[in-house]
Amino acid sequence: MPTSLIQLLEPLIGSTLTIDHRRGTVIDILEDPPSLVMSSSESQEEIRLDHLGRPQETTVPSWTVSLFSKSGNALHPDLQRQLHPDLAVKAHEFLNNKD
Repeated sequence: MPTSLIQLLEPLIGSTLTIDHRRGTVIDILEDPPSLVMSSSESQEEIRLDHLGRPQETTVPSWTVSLFSKSGNALHPDLQRQLHPDLAVKAHEFLNNKD
């Protein structure tokens, strides 16, 4: 049994998922709060500026998606539909086992 959410969901990194009507690739997993960091190659690159407004680097926009449903006590329904059933059950149990 994985000892952390990151160990459990690590196989998702690099996977493409659609969550809340946004399609993206999982680039990271956060434990607090439990969420996925997503990025999309379909999004245009952004130019990041320094504190003086000078261009420094280009990045692909990313966003964070909660692993929980809106009720806060179940795995997000979009994830339930897209994850392998065994992984979805394990993730749900892990998220709700906060002893």
